[in-house]
Amino acid sequence: MKKSLCLLGVVVVLSGLLSSSALALTPIGVPAATLGRGEFATGFGFSHSSIDLKVSAFGISVIAKDEEIDTYMANLIFGLDESVEFQIDLGASHVDIQNMESSTDFAGGLVLRFTLAQSEKIKWGIVGSVHWYEASGSGVDFGIPYSEEDSWREFQVAFGPSYKDGALCLYGGPLLHFIDGEGEAIVAGVPISGDIEHDSCLGGFVGANIDLNENTTLGFEYQFTGSAHAICASIRFAF
Repeated sequence: MKKSLCLLGVVVVLSGLLSSSALALTPIGVPAATLGRGEFATGFGFSHSSIDLKVSAFGISVIAKDEEIDTYMANLIFGLDESVEFQIDLGASHVDIQNMESSTDFAGGLVLRFTLAQSEKIKWGIVGSVHWYEASGSGVDFGIPYSEEDSWREFQVAFGPSYKDGALCLYGGPLLHFIDGEGEAIVAGVPISGDIEHDSCLGGFVGANIDLNENTTLGFEYQFTGSAHAICASIRFAF
């Protein structure tokens, strides 16, 4: 009987951690600097992600399939040099899970872009980013109530070319994606913790930017790894 109750507790914990783990792929953008020294821009990015997550508690691991997350980020972008660009992201993420009340929680991050080589229409570069997320929610599984708070870090490194001809810019390349996080749940009044990971880290990305006018750029992007994919959209206003 005790063994059955313990197993049920583990199932509830893992179910809770899986339910509110709002991990996401965030927009990468052109993998090179696009602003000159002293220039800056503002923008907004949106991503809709579907991702498989590995959640571990009490030595037991479970894979959650197709967790769907929406992320909204406001961007501040600074040109530090002709070949270096720095970006600050601030926003929120939200996940909708059946039988669970989840909230819209904080998300933020830092991005660095470097131009490695360029010609008249082609730039080669690399971009690295780290984002921080928080998520919370509550629900009932197997008649047992639980509440939860999660936090995690997402790391992305991408490399590739961008091709710009007139108002159109096309880009893409390989992508590395890592997630490391923790979840703290309270199940029937008992505090329990677990780890959150994303096993598949290698993938790719492809995108297109369109200059609507001299200062406004609209962007679309698709990202994928072996166990995740995301559709992204963004708009940038340069000054």
